[in-house]
Amino acid sequence: MSATTTVRQRRNSKLQKKGQNGKESAKKQNPRLCRYEELPDWQQDNDKILSGYVRETGSFRKCLESLTYMHNETVNIYTHLIPSATYLVLLMFFTDLFLIPQFPSTTMSDYIIINFYLLGAFLCLMCSSCFHCLKQQSETHSDLWSKVDYMGIIILISCSTVSILYYGFHDHLLHFKIFTVITVVLGSCCAAFVLNDRFNAKNWRVCRASFFIGFAFSGIVPIVTGVLEFGITEAFRRVQVKFVAWEAVFYIGGAVLYGFRIPESLAPGKFDLFGHSHQLFHVLVVLGSLCHFRAVLGSYLWVHTGNYYPNFLALK
Repeated sequence: MSATTTVRQRRNSKLQKKGQNGKESAKKQNPRLCRYEELPDWQQDNDKILSGYVRETGSFRKCLESLTYMHNETVNIYTHLIPSATYLVLLMFFTDLFLIPQFPSTTMSDYIIINFYLLGAFLCLMCSSCFHCLKQQSETHSDLWSKVDYMGIIILISCSTVSILYYGFHDHLLHFKIFTVITVVLGSCCAAFVLNDRFNAKNWRVCRASFFIGFAFSGIVPIVTGVLEFGITEAFRRVQVKFVAWEAVFYIGGAVLYGFRIPESLAPGKFDLFGHSHQLFHVLVVLGSLCHFRAVLGSYLWVHTGNYYPNFLALK
C-alpha cells in the first residue's frame, strides 16, 4: 500500500468522523427535529421541504410542547390558531354587542346565520391548528387529525354557502331551502369521501385541492339563479359578489399553491421554515374567510338599510 493511499484513507476517515460528529452535534442541539429522510413513511409528505420536522413524539404532551419552539409546522399552526381564537371572540360578542344595538331590526334568523358562519370559521381554523400540532404523535393520530382537518374545511364551505344563500334569497325561502339541501348533500358526500383512508395518500394531493375547489364552486349556481331572478345589479348586491369574488381568488390561489407545492418545488430546502406552500395556503384561507365575513355583513346591511357599501371597512 502506497503512502499516498494511506494519507488519502486517513483524510477520508477524518472527514467521515467529522460528518458523523456534525450530525450528532445537530441532534444534541435540536434533538426534537429531523430531516425528511429521517422520517418514517407515514410522516413523509412533501419531499421539497428538507428539514425542520418534528420527530414522532408518541405523546400528546410533547406535541403541545412543539408550540414553544420553531419547526416547519409552527407557522401553519399559528396562522390558523390566532384567527380561530379571533373568530371565537367574534362568535361570543360581535352580534350581541355590535350589530343588535346598532340595528334593532336584527331578527333571530340574522343572529343565527351570522353566528353560524363565525362558528364554521372557528371550527375550520381550529381543526387545522390541531392537525398541524398533534399529527406528530403517531401514524394513527396523524390519520385521525387529518380527517378532522378535512371535516373542518367542509364545515367552513357549508357554513359560508348557507350564510350567503340566506341573504341572497331572504325573501324567497323556497330557493333558500332547495339550495341549502343541495349544499348539505354535497357536504355529506365530501365528508364520506374524506373519511376514506385512500383520500389521505400523497398522490391524491392535487385531487384533494380540486375536490374542495369543486365543492366551493357549487355556489355559482345560486348566484346565477339570483341574477336571473333579480337582475345582475341587485343579485350582486344581495350576495356581495365583489367580496365573494375576492374570497374565491384567495381560496383558489391557495389551493393551487398547495396542490403544486409552490414555491418549495422551485427551490427545495429554501422554504423549510418560512414561506412554503402550505403556509401560504393558510394565510390565503384566512384572507378568504375575512372576505366572506365582510360579504355576510354587507348582505346583512343591504337587507336592513337598503344601502350598498362597496369598501371593505365601510359598515355604515
